[in-house]
Amino acid sequence: MNHSRLILWGAGTPRTLRAHWMLHELGLEYERRPIGSRTGETQEPEFRQLNPREKIPVLQDGDLTLAQSAAILTYLAETYGESTGLVPNLGTRELAYYYQWCFFIMSELDAHNLYIVRKQVALKDLYGEAPNAVRTAL
Repeated sequence: MNHSRLILWGAGTPRTLRAHWMLHELGLEYERRPIGSRTGETQEPEFRQLNPREKIPVLQDGDLTLAQSAAILTYLAETYGESTGLVPNLGTRELAYYYQWCFFIMSELDAHNLYIVRKQVALKDLYGEAPNAVRTAL
């Protein structure tokens, strides 16, 4: 399949890996724009027009620009993966459970625990050390 209109901005983070992985699973061709977080590249005017929050990943599909990895994955699966079964059919209990797990991953695992660990371990020079917070998150 050739979808030359697909452009994925971002590389080097678990969140961008999710989007690259989904594009690969769907067999979609896409243009890669491998910019990184905390490199200054997300603060460039061209990127800020796409995502003023200066976060990666960002997917462009024609005139659609979409941020947030969970939204990107769901969009790609629903738009290009109907025959793959990656996302359950609309209006089913299976879809409800699918969304339940997606939101759990984003709110409980990713946003809370992984963010604390990344901030207080990998980026401790910027944010300081908080060993109790890290122990609790793990």
